[in-house]
Amino acid sequence: MKKKLQVDRFEGALAVLFDMEKNIYHVSKDLFGFELHEGDYLETVFENGKPVSAVFLEKETERERQKIMELMAKLRRKKN
Repeated sequence: MKKKLQVDRFEGALAVLFDMEKNIYHVSKDLFGFELHEGDYLETVFENGKPVSAVFLEKETERERQKIMELMAKLRRKKN
């Protein structure tokens, strides 16, 4: 089964991920063959209810980061 997860934060050697239903997963950073950053989106393969591999979703991550940047700029304009 595949699920889309987002990186929330890091706790030592663990990446804390959540899915769109806000389920939380604590996964060893060693599972990933690439560098993770907070906010990254991943397509994750699950076996027996546990993540076993993931692919970085570059376009989706960038699209969401752009939305956040636009919202921050909008808030800054309102503040002035």
